[in-house]
Amino acid sequence: MTSPVLNTTRSELVVFQPDMNVAAVSLETIRHSRGDISEIRMLLKGSVETCNNLFKQAVEEGDVVAQIQLSHALFGMKWGKDDSKDFSSLSARDLETFSYYPREFALFNSAYDQAMGVEFDGGAHDARGKDTFRAAASRGYLPALLELKCREWKRRTSSYGFAVELRPFVGKGDRQLDYHFGQALKNGSQIGSELYYEGMYWMNQSCGIPVKYPREHESFEDFTRRYIRFKDCGSTFYDFDGFRHVGGSVVLAPSEEAWEAFVKEKLGNVRFASLESYSFKYDAAQILSLLDEYKIGAVGGSSFVESATEGRDVESFRGGTVHGFRIDSLSIYQNHERIGEISVQENTFKIHQTFENPTIQPIIDFIENVMIRTGSGGSAHSWLKQMGGRYI
Repeated sequence: MTSPVLNTTRSELVVFQPDMNVAAVSLETIRHSRGDISEIRMLLKGSVETCNNLFKQAVEEGDVVAQIQLSHALFGMKWGKDDSKDFSSLSARDLETFSYYPREFALFNSAYDQAMGVEFDGGAHDARGKDTFRAAASRGYLPALLELKCREWKRRTSSYGFAVELRPFVGKGDRQLDYHFGQALKNGSQIGSELYYEGMYWMNQSCGIPVKYPREHESFEDFTRRYIRFKDCGSTFYDFDGFRHVGGSVVLAPSEEAWEAFVKEKLGNVRFASLESYSFKYDAAQILSLLDEYKIGAVGGSSFVESATEGRDVESFRGGTVHGFRIDSLSIYQNHERIGEISVQENTFKIHQTFENPTIQPIIDFIENVMIRTGSGGSAHSWLKQMGGRYI
């Protein structure tokens, strides 16, 4: 993820001291802000000392939600240089746009160490963060739930499994949670599928999709080549819908008009999958036990099948176009010996599989359930890794 963008112009000529009346701010007034970080910053008026005192009070009272909110406000204050602002002439709307993003409890632990006067301890940080964010999530505080889930899933947040974790909380007022859900859905589903566009919709309507355009008089081909070479070296990319998608979020578009037309046509007519469709029964403990007992591993792959009657036109590496469809597959290995394959056809979502070992049927059923929803073997593979299999 990228850092939030600062939009407010700052004066470099006058340095304002924090408002002395800020000492009257109480923890109760912080609670009444309903988690609006800009409102909390307006109350604190650049006073780090007041923020520290309120944080200590929140710790003493066991108010985990206020602790997290004050830690975000403290970061925003320092980042936005609130100690140099004249708050008598500002409103919350005048402050820089601040939007937290999950950092494995880093903002919270930094604020805790500062307010409580304790030294850095990595082990204590992780345990304290988990305990605090679990408690806040249990009270319905969505930013805490998102950060906790991101910590649990770590490098597998761009998968359908992570989207399933977040789906019950989407559309309930937390833009970052909605964005992470959309990103997981887009990147964990077959390109061009209904879930793919649903993911893009949630990304765009929450925090926005970062879209880049060519310079004036620069061709789209030159622009995409330049961007990949100099701006985002090492990122994966693919071309679809006339755009180049880079990494998990950035879109390169030939023009603003082309992007706006796409948003109107594709994202304005998204068919949303029902909440129930994100849930299916599986026994994670049983699957993990089978993965380890039978030393199950997996390798993903894809292929293109030419067909005169099925699929769509795609660009051929030989030049021109060919008609057909892609097949996404997951080969399964037991103790390094291949025992079968599961594949899904992109245009029909039809599943094909070749297995003769009923002892691992729960694993096969799980993979099929994911692939028939997403069209992606990689998303099923990622979810199995998240369960903790030693060989997967």
